[in-house]
Amino acid sequence: MRPLHLFTSTVALALVGLPGSANAEEIHVAGAADLIAGVEGGGSGYAAGVRRTRTTLRLGAEGFIDDEPKHALGVGALIELEPRASFGADVRYLLRFRDEMVLQAGAVAILAPENLLGVSFGYAYRLRVGRGVEVNLNPLVNVFFLGGDLPKDTAIWQATLSAGARIDLF
Repeated sequence: MRPLHLFTSTVALALVGLPGSANAEEIHVAGAADLIAGVEGGGSGYAAGVRRTRTTLRLGAEGFIDDEPKHALGVGALIELEPRASFGADVRYLLRFRDEMVLQAGAVAILAPENLLGVSFGYAYRLRVGRGVEVNLNPLVNVFFLGGDLPKDTAIWQATLSAGARIDLF
């Protein structure tokens, strides 16, 4: 359960660092949902070679302070849908360097029924389709290097593509 403790500690520290209501800055929050698929490799034995990743649903939120709209923090719940269900979470730093382009880096964990912990790097192209609504296409690379489900002396990599939507909540 150490990945869960790491995830919750990171989120708690991030929230403590956000300004309180006494400050002039406002916190803006958006909800996000993405469907993720791709390829993975780096395993050994039965997992050797390149294969399709599990189809994953990511439900999350992103927040930023109005004084720094280019810098945001995102958290998400990961639900691997098939061929078997598993659950995880991620935390992401997002840098919007153009209105429609976002770089992201963070940590990703699969928590149950087995566990994996790794890092994540990606890019998102976001197209505004309405006031406070964006659709996105997001290539992402995950590298898992710790965990009970990891083959000995190896790392598992994933190259994925996600599509989804982001909606401003407040």
